[in-house]
Amino acid sequence: MARDFDYLLKKHGREGSRQVFEDSCAKAFSKEFEDAYPIECNPGDEGIDVFVGDFSDEIVVYQCKCFFYEIGDSQINQINASFKKAIESKKYKLKKWFLCVPKSLTIDEAKWWSNWKKRKEKKFKVEVGLMDSVKLLNLIKKHDLHLELFDEEELIMLNQILEELASKKQSLKEIFDIPIEMDFSDKLFTLKLKSAKINEHLDVFNKQFFNAEILTKEVESRNIENELKELKSLKSVLNEVWLTQYMLYDDVFDGNRLLAMVNKRIEDLNGTDTLKTNLEVSSSEKKGILHQLADECTIGWVRNYKNRLIEFLEENK
Repeated sequence: MARDFDYLLKKHGREGSRQVFEDSCAKAFSKEFEDAYPIECNPGDEGIDVFVGDFSDEIVVYQCKCFFYEIGDSQINQINASFKKAIESKKYKLKKWFLCVPKSLTIDEAKWWSNWKKRKEKKFKVEVGLMDSVKLLNLIKKHDLHLELFDEEELIMLNQILEELASKKQSLKEIFDIPIEMDFSDKLFTLKLKSAKINEHLDVFNKQFFNAEILTKEVESRNIENELKELKSLKSVLNEVWLTQYMLYDDVFDGNRLLAMVNKRIEDLNGTDTLKTNLEVSSSEKKGILHQLADECTIGWVRNYKNRLIEFLEENK
């Protein structure tokens, strides 16, 4: 399944995803237009994130706003302020102005945008456009930037492994070693472990995650409804197993004991009706599913794990 901008939010957090989103837009426009350039973000940026053209002539301005959830009053105020800067700038002449957002608009947001756009174009005689998540993703994929941006190299590797195994008619039920070229050090689940002072046995946890990814890709590639439901149900049960232990846990810095408690619980329940599934899933793969859930920012290993992750990322910039 292809990833989108929500993945940036899960991986980098609110503040980190803003910078990554702006950088990805700048790279995409630089690939699309030979004369596209980013402007360093500071109070004197004149309302520009990326511009296309030459300051001796009219330029096209792209303003990137990292609005993942909604375009409400606060976001509209920010849009108005940026557009005002661009229109009133004495340093360049505006030809076109584009708003870039990592989401698709709701009906109400689309109605607001349509009216706002018409008013601005009529008043200032400047073309106004929108680059929503669909248009931006298409542009990013057009220039093959999505592989690095959304960590999709690993997805491609997983597909290649599946194809190779299928051609050899080899069983997928064995536990596989991680290919040398595959690095999980920047994955969200790894950062979650490190933020909870879980620094030992990372190679084991990476291997569990890797094999859970293979399992997931195998089930998704067959696209059998009952198997997809089985896998979804198993993930839900494992989430509940984690939640029970998490509610008993109160350490906000060290998650080693919580991880051990959850893994021990999986081992105890493996083979029982609680974790019973028609899919062939090993204990290691079930533990790997936990790290998939952590990578989706659904679970963590200390109390207030989301806040702890943000603090950890700030401490290790």
